[in-house]
Amino acid sequence: MGLRMGWIDDLNLAQEMARKQGKGILLQFHREACAGCNKMDASTYPDSDVQHELFEWFIPVGQDILNNRGIRAKYAAYWTPSFYFLDPHGKMLYQLNGYLGVEDLRIVMRLGKAALDMPRGKYLQVIDLMDDGLDQFPNNPRSASLLFTRGMAEYLLGKEKHAFRGAMTEILTEYPNSPEARMWPWSE
Repeated sequence: MGLRMGWIDDLNLAQEMARKQGKGILLQFHREACAGCNKMDASTYPDSDVQHELFEWFIPVGQDILNNRGIRAKYAAYWTPSFYFLDPHGKMLYQLNGYLGVEDLRIVMRLGKAALDMPRGKYLQVIDLMDDGLDQFPNNPRSASLLFTRGMAEYLLGKEKHAFRGAMTEILTEYPNSPEARMWPWSE
């Protein structure tokens, strides 16, 4: 498995580039005989929307999980493919294991971007990004995470409880079997 076009394999260089460009880092662990990795290389990464969003939002880094034990240990990586969304200093903000098709990767990249932008106070950008994902992928089971994240950003933007409660109510209606629906905190 070779390095994907435009990806780098040097995490230190990626951190330097991310700091200069104001981006996050998408670190993906792979290995040669990984069926999910090979399927992503064949069908997920060639997608033009994936390519656009990936390179607009992140510095993509690929690491063979069997070759770089130091980086693997730093992030406690044990599965391939696995995705680690990092800030420009290498701090992990969001992580997920397993194969992702086009739609799922695009949702997960939005969640990774939100994990970078939320602590920076970019609540309006997070809301817009989550709304874009909800418009494009309304029937995806992962969309409940987009809605939950949007609700958090709305709450943090205005500190109004009804904003988050509204998102949670929408999750109960639209995604009643999602893990997010089970996070309803109010007793009624």
